[in-house]
Amino acid sequence: MTNQTKKQKVIYYILLVLVSAIFLVSAYAKLTGNASAEAAFTVAHLPIWFMYFIGVAELCGAVGLWIRSLQIYAASGLFIILAGAVVVTAIYVSVPEALFPLGTAIALGIILKCRG
Repeated sequence: MTNQTKKQKVIYYILLVLVSAIFLVSAYAKLTGNASAEAAFTVAHLPIWFMYFIGVAELCGAVGLWIRSLQIYAASGLFIILAGAVVVTAIYVSVPEALFPLGTAIALGIILKCRG
């Protein structure tokens, strides 16, 4: 984070905490077999094992965002998950609800931009 203003650093860390928290909560729901998480995967015609796979990937991504040398890789994986979430949510739930994963992807992009 070289040559950043204090405002950019504050935005970076606020978004980093928020995006990490979103993925940690989401991973927890998937890895504990939460009924609503299972229902979402069932509605989208996705196998339950894939829910656990995505949960592990989200957990790893949330942790990886905090490790500078892994941040690009973690963000790349999370972008793939978010792209899938936007498409699946728009198709099987509703377009307005797909705005949440889209907004999370935008916040993730801002994190990478503010990273320096």
